[in-house]
Amino acid sequence: MASYNNQDKQKIIFSAYMTPKYKVNDLVDFDITEHSQVCVDDLKIKTNWEDNKLIEAKYQASGCAIFLASVDIMINSLINKSKTEINKILDLYFSMINLDNILQEDKNSLGELQVFENVKVHLNRLECASIIYRAMKRVVNG
Repeated sequence: MASYNNQDKQKIIFSAYMTPKYKVNDLVDFDITEHSQVCVDDLKIKTNWEDNKLIEAKYQASGCAIFLASVDIMINSLINKSKTEINKILDLYFSMINLDNILQEDKNSLGELQVFENVKVHLNRLECASIIYRAMKRVVNG
């Protein structure tokens, strides 16, 4: 998988923020909600599963660009994956955004989620990028 320079990262984040694939305006039926512990970021997410694979997800959310982009990029990365595969992606993502010692091979396996690798240097943004991790862990593991 590709490695992204800062300009590429900005473009990917901005694109996911401005033209989300999975965001809807009104989500009445949802699996879980997740709220930021420090700001206004707010998420409702609905998932559909078939044969233990995530086949569809949509969300309603409001918040900052990092938060909204992380939700859309994460969902895109998880579609058509099993719960086991999703847990692995989520765990690698958590390690990448919180730690410095993730293997390059593991980071590369995250695809576009790599664009969030430096949120840990801006602690207020770390929370924004962590919300989708917490939400999907709850969805997958109950």
